[in-house]
Amino acid sequence: MDDLDRELAELLGLDEDYFAMFDFSNYVESSVENANNIYNDGNYMAYLPILSGLGVFKMEKRPGAGHNFRAVIDAIHNCYKKNPNGGYDKGYIEGIHALIRVSSSKVASLEQLLNILFYQLRKEKNGTAEFVIDIDEIMVLVNKLIKDNKDTYRKDYAMFDSWLERYKKSAFEKYDLLLAE
Repeated sequence: MDDLDRELAELLGLDEDYFAMFDFSNYVESSVENANNIYNDGNYMAYLPILSGLGVFKMEKRPGAGHNFRAVIDAIHNCYKKNPNGGYDKGYIEGIHALIRVSSSKVASLEQLLNILFYQLRKEKNGTAEFVIDIDEIMVLVNKLIKDNKDTYRKDYAMFDSWLERYKKSAFEKYDLLLAE
């Protein structure tokens, strides 16, 4: 809540807690909780929409800003911190696996997957992650995905090879990962 919101609350005679429900991070956490409930009810694809920003799970801070996957990952970690036995980590990993399964035809899907993984690794590296993922296991799947679908990606995006080189360089320099090897 910023100063303008506080002034508005005071002017209208409203409790500041009233505005908390409109806070973006609270909204994203609530959406993660909903996805996690769906996951815990047996729908193992529940994290796919919230990680990729599909439908009502597109988390935009303002209209047209695009899906804020970083806010989603932060919310997953916050929810896990509050309830480590809630399955948030397992649902998140299953969501990553689902993204791997559906990212075989569009470079944009692959890019979203890599951005999610790199953000997770950045959180782990700087100590803000509440849990870690088995990046070695995931990278085996990601590298197979890229190897098996290079021709499809090239048809989708003519500059795929140079795009991939940039991601490979970043993966190695920042996280010591071998991408597409």
